[in-house]
Amino acid sequence: MADASVLAASGQSLEDEFFNPLSAEMIADPYPAYRRLREHAPVYWHQQLGAWLLTRFTDCQAVLRDSERFAADFRRVGIPTPETLLSLQTLDPPTHTPLRHLGLGALRSLDIEALTAGLLARAETDLSALAVRGEFDFVRDFADSFTLTAMTSLLGVPGPAEDDTFHRLNADLDRSMDSGFDPDAEAAGIRAREQFNALVESWLEHPPKQGVIAHLVEHEAEGGVSRDVLVNSVRAFFHAGFEVPSRFLSNAIAALLDHPHAFTALREGAPMGPAIEELIRFSGPVQALSRACTEDTSIGGKTVRRGEIVVALIGAANRDPGQFSDPDAIRVDRDPNPHLGFGRGSHSCLGSVIGRAEASAVMSAVIRHLPSLRRSGHAVPRPNATLRGLRSLPVAVN
Repeated sequence: MADASVLAASGQSLEDEFFNPLSAEMIADPYPAYRRLREHAPVYWHQQLGAWLLTRFTDCQAVLRDSERFAADFRRVGIPTPETLLSLQTLDPPTHTPLRHLGLGALRSLDIEALTAGLLARAETDLSALAVRGEFDFVRDFADSFTLTAMTSLLGVPGPAEDDTFHRLNADLDRSMDSGFDPDAEAAGIRAREQFNALVESWLEHPPKQGVIAHLVEHEAEGGVSRDVLVNSVRAFFHAGFEVPSRFLSNAIAALLDHPHAFTALREGAPMGPAIEELIRFSGPVQALSRACTEDTSIGGKTVRRGEIVVALIGAANRDPGQFSDPDAIRVDRDPNPHLGFGRGSHSCLGSVIGRAEASAVMSAVIRHLPSLRRSGHAVPRPNATLRGLRSLPVAVN
């Protein structure tokens, strides 16, 4: 292990050496830094962040599964949390349980088969039209609008106006996820959440006749869920439901274009299900999940004290050679593939079934309508570390 004395002698800080996620290098490609950290300091105290960083699969999985010792609700260790952050994502069992049951009930009320067919039909319509153009931006011209429309259709509500205000609020919320390294981003993120909450409140006050919102309003009283926490949870579900899939789709297409053997395998009929799981493992957008340690414990030979924060670096865990053979290659037939792209434990992704259906629909449409897809310019990454994705991906078809 490379210790502090070695790095100090080189005149470099530990943060710069091992983990500076907002640096241009890591924004472009964080995986070499993850590899160095995993090989030299797999359980690493990051002074600036004030947290332990975990890069091994086994450690990350264990933390995410154990909500008793590793809390999503930081109030359990005395860390204040703004009211607008109390949601399905940040509450732990037993408070979390009725919220999750309410959300699962809403999703189970949907006709998933019809939903999947609708996603495929829209993806084929949109992508076939773009193919006629010959050249387009996969993010701006397709992924962002496709996933936002898919999410509002799922909720049963009209889509918000995609104007400058909407895009600014969304960018502020995304940036606030990196506030441990960019403290100035926190206040803007809270304001963005409050304004998104106002949109959600309007949906709940005037619910549609069908969709997730309709189910939530009809069954809200059954679980004893407070309206404020429900609003926060719908906002979190809404934002994750369009932002995460858009970033995944763009990351996945970029990865396939960089690994033509994998793209060829899909065009030649490789099963889509395992391929989607592999692309989630290889290029999933969610890079980190934070938990607060509720009792003194040991991780990888390091003592983690009550009240200390632990960050499970999902992107690193999904490239751990101790769990995945040849982890930096895309193997569309990888099986088993126990990636952490949808989390683990009580906070595993509520909408994973929908996310997989959306990804399968888009990838199937790409294979059918854009078999000769290629890059036509340089991809531009979004300036975010926690939720990794592209701002622009210029592509063309022959």
